[in-house]
Amino acid sequence: MVDYSSSSSSSVQLSPPQHQVFLNFRGKQLRNGFVSHLEKALRRDGINVFIDRNETKGRDLSNLFSRIQESRIALAIFSSMYTESYWCLDELVKIKDCVDLGTLVVIPIFYMVDTDDVKNLKGAFGYTFWKLAKTCNGEKLDKWKQALKDVPKKLGFTLSEMSDEGESINQIVGEVIKVLSSDVMPDLEREIPIDDPFPTGEQVPEAAPDSPPPLFGIETRLKQLEEKLDFECKDTLTIGVVGMPGIGKTTLTSMLYEKWQHDFLRCVFLHDVRKMWKDCMMDRSIFIEELLKDDNVNQEVADFSPESLKALLLSKKSLVVLDNVSDKKQIEVLLGESDWIKRGSRIFITTSDRSVIEGMVDDTYEVLRLTGRDSFEYFSYFAFSGKLCPPVRTFMNLSRLFADYAKGNPLALKILGKELNGKDKTHWEEKLSKLMQSPNKTIQDVLRVSYDELGLSHKDVFLDVACFFRSGDEYYVRCLVESCDTEAIDTVSEIKDLASKFLINISGGRVEMHDLLYTFGKELGSQGSRRLWNHKAVVGALKNRVGAVRGIFLDMSELKKKLPLDRSTFIKMRNLRYLKFYSSRCDRECEADSKLNFPEGLEFPLDEIRYLYWLKFPLMKLPKDFNPKNLTDFNLPYSEIEELWEGAKDTQKLKWVDLSHSRKLCNLSGLLNAESLQRLNLEGCTSLEELPREMKRMKSLIFLNMRGCTSLRVLPRMNLISLKTLILTNCSSIQKFQVISDNLETLHLDGTAIGKLPTDMVKLQKLIVLNLKDCKMLGAVPEFLGKLKALQELVLSGCSKLKTFSVPIETMKCLQILLLDGTALKEMPKLLRFNSSRVEDLPELRRGINGLSSLRRLCLSRNNMISNLQIDINQLYHLKWLDLKYCKNLTSIPLLPPNLEILDAHGCEKLKTVASPMALLKLMEQVQSKFIFTNCNNLEQVAKNSITSYAQRKSQLDARRCYKEGGVSEALFIACFPGSDVPSWFNYQTFGSALRLKLPPHWCDNRLSTIALCAVVTFPDTQDEINRFSIECTCEFKNELGTCIRFSCTLGGSWIESRKIDSDHVFIGYTSSSHITKHLEGSLKLKEHDKCVPTEASIEFEVIDGAGEIVNCGLSLVYEEPNHVVVERNCKGASSRRDMSVGESILSIAAGYLSNVLRFLWLGVVFFMVYGFSKIFVK
Repeated sequence: MVDYSSSSSSSVQLSPPQHQVFLNFRGKQLRNGFVSHLEKALRRDGINVFIDRNETKGRDLSNLFSRIQESRIALAIFSSMYTESYWCLDELVKIKDCVDLGTLVVIPIFYMVDTDDVKNLKGAFGYTFWKLAKTCNGEKLDKWKQALKDVPKKLGFTLSEMSDEGESINQIVGEVIKVLSSDVMPDLEREIPIDDPFPTGEQVPEAAPDSPPPLFGIETRLKQLEEKLDFECKDTLTIGVVGMPGIGKTTLTSMLYEKWQHDFLRCVFLHDVRKMWKDCMMDRSIFIEELLKDDNVNQEVADFSPESLKALLLSKKSLVVLDNVSDKKQIEVLLGESDWIKRGSRIFITTSDRSVIEGMVDDTYEVLRLTGRDSFEYFSYFAFSGKLCPPVRTFMNLSRLFADYAKGNPLALKILGKELNGKDKTHWEEKLSKLMQSPNKTIQDVLRVSYDELGLSHKDVFLDVACFFRSGDEYYVRCLVESCDTEAIDTVSEIKDLASKFLINISGGRVEMHDLLYTFGKELGSQGSRRLWNHKAVVGALKNRVGAVRGIFLDMSELKKKLPLDRSTFIKMRNLRYLKFYSSRCDRECEADSKLNFPEGLEFPLDEIRYLYWLKFPLMKLPKDFNPKNLTDFNLPYSEIEELWEGAKDTQKLKWVDLSHSRKLCNLSGLLNAESLQRLNLEGCTSLEELPREMKRMKSLIFLNMRGCTSLRVLPRMNLISLKTLILTNCSSIQKFQVISDNLETLHLDGTAIGKLPTDMVKLQKLIVLNLKDCKMLGAVPEFLGKLKALQELVLSGCSKLKTFSVPIETMKCLQILLLDGTALKEMPKLLRFNSSRVEDLPELRRGINGLSSLRRLCLSRNNMISNLQIDINQLYHLKWLDLKYCKNLTSIPLLPPNLEILDAHGCEKLKTVASPMALLKLMEQVQSKFIFTNCNNLEQVAKNSITSYAQRKSQLDARRCYKEGGVSEALFIACFPGSDVPSWFNYQTFGSALRLKLPPHWCDNRLSTIALCAVVTFPDTQDEINRFSIECTCEFKNELGTCIRFSCTLGGSWIESRKIDSDHVFIGYTSSSHITKHLEGSLKLKEHDKCVPTEASIEFEVIDGAGEIVNCGLSLVYEEPNHVVVERNCKGASSRRDMSVGESILSIAAGYLSNVLRFLWLGVVFFMVYGFSKIFVK
């Protein structure tokens, strides 16, 4: 029988998971739209969903990682905003780790983002990623990149603008149900269902009595370890084999030894070196005798001289396994100087402590946990007497839960399986319940060996992590639990030592703990009264004023009534390190009522306190005897404090402070000595009028949040050299901004009363985000903003007095987002800094033609002054999104940039004309495009023709790529505008919402490029504003051979803000026909049928989001015709040829270039005239 003897890390599944599905996504718009619908659909089918708003309030955000571990499935929803978030990427790393460890299934969903952009970090998705990457270290970045490489490779779903979200959600829910109902447990490479691997009627496999048992995935590990043998290397190699207790190190090396011992003349497998080591002594002669056992020597080892023994040993190559080594000295005693080992020998050392082999091995192999299916089968093998699956279906789910609990640890699986063998269902259920409190005794004994070898400080840190900080940022946890200063160089780190002993795991810069170790540690920690988290035990300790307490965590929502306490409650708890009073129901004032009452005041002599979290602290200040000298993380949200404490106290270790929504706080003098402070959250402190000048000592402060400090009037003069993020949002009394750090990267001044920006802001050369939204008094944007070379996002939305934007966009080389909606601008921002009438600007103009700006998004909406856009807007080569909503005086739109994906001109009442063509045709990075002209009621018919003409040509170009790259049905282009009729060029049209037609033979040949779909919608007069409107179009094509293909796509979609549509509108969408062509061509070939085969088609339109009635609909098959050409330009101006109309495309593109060509010619003539006159003048 294969016997494993030692696992890796993740989390316990002691009962059916609280959250079966974890949603990983980014963005409020996504949360309120697609994710909201998906969540509801999942819940309707009885599926528990975790979404971050459900996170237990008052707890550290690291709980999200526990939620991932508790889940069966993770839905990773990739969107254009996804890579703006550290948290999303950290979650994704955790998801990947769980998938790799075989505890989680991940299903990627690509929402309005190109899958290729996600996989290769390109386009807008990649751009925001590389922007974020600049702010993190190398190790974290590598983990992000690996997660973004691995997760998108899994089978998933893609939603484009044309996708039917309702149908897509149904498909996603169906896949989730399929995974959950089949109890999928993922393998390392792909998901494998194990709920019923052997359907009814099939015999459950059973190991033959005389045959060796299955290897349960060890073949892969053995192959990986064999690669370490590297026989091409002629030198001696020493290999360390590491892993947590019970993970299978001994089993693996035993199999390798058995397989390869015949290739060496001298072989030794020295079992359990730890047991041979007594009182730091070991008899080496046992090892030497084993090495010489086949040499037929007739004398004792002790009788050999050192020289003769060395010569004898050097005569043959050796294969040596030192099993279960626990101390470096053991290796030194056994191997000595290794000068007796012949070149070409191989030595393997197994250990549960990585530090033991540091500097003593040439390579290391870590044994990872078993995958999901291997765990299940290994457990079943012992639980059901050699069967690989429960013979009775009632044990199937219970078996999965036990396999989940062991999290791939073979020793735990074997012990639990043997213990449950032959027991009834009731016993299984009772055993599972007991495991919630503590691990199996045998497993506990194995883990206890490693724990008992720890020193006292290491034991305390292990138990603190298990009881209070099981999952969290490594630096944060170290600062709280370690005994030494974490900032000192080469200091002892208990956390790193525990990780090297596999008692905790450090992954992605985070501390995690395996479930077996977690329950083991929690049980040890609960013994006595040093660490308390059960509310009954906490209340008892507080009432009885128990001493010698190390940590208290109390969920006040579990208290049924207020608890009055004596002032001397904490008098004996001088060694208390961790104190947290929180509410898991709500961390805000609305429900989070402090249940603790101190009618006679409070004595608080906590000299050792490191972590203090007290929701709604009831006193005006902390007591005089409070000593914060060791305080590291200090949280008093929604408190009644007016000041922290009297006078200045020693706060040298204080790094994190959260006093948010303490509305009476008016004095921060207590923080004057907090020179190590890194984050300070003062959000909602409405009585705070000023910051102390002494804050300039806070040279480590990185983050300062004063959102909603409505009484704050001015910032002191200082330079906080480390400050990167400053939030002054809605500090409505600030009229003048003072630069307090030259190294700011993110600055939020939105909602302040500033009238102008100070000139010294030009120093902010690292500034990436500048938010000035709703600065109602701001009258002008200074030109020095063009000198902020790192600026990527500039928000001026709602600056109602802003009339000019004098900074040429060309000078803002990194600017990606410019929001100018709700301003009083009289004209569109200047794009070029040069004057095209001057000869010396010719090189600048030439450079500008190839794309002068990195701008991705430009918002000019709600402007009543702009009547025309600048003609050179087409030179914003990288522009993806142009927002012109409610520009009520806009009359025309010129030639647009070639990469534009979204144009939203909703409510442009005077808009009449658009350029023809609307933009130069180019193969875009992303296929989908959407041009919205809702409520543009003065749009001329010529303009509507131009919109549909451009959409058709653009779709044909993209359809060719879909065909070549194997794309499936999706909307290539969506357009909508006012109208009551289906355009006349639609071949097939009818009244109502359904179209039935008979297509001619050979209609679906290789000339068919796209299918155009059209619906005319009438909207009710009483409709409310809606934030999305979608039409589902279901198409079915069936020929006389019986071949049928059915697909659907969506016209419409979501908008950034809600709107009301006040007249009939035409919605047109173009979808690729490549999947239809390939399908029907394949069926004809399969049936060897060459004759004419007519086809019947059924097209049905239905409003699925919003209110409206479809009154007309149409379909048109768009074919490529011979001798038709389209010019496609790349970023360098090179062109390639693709089929499209010469008569229309070339002339329209030539018209687009005409003005620029004439400008070039004229400038050239002027240049040579000036040059000639200057020569004559010189002569």
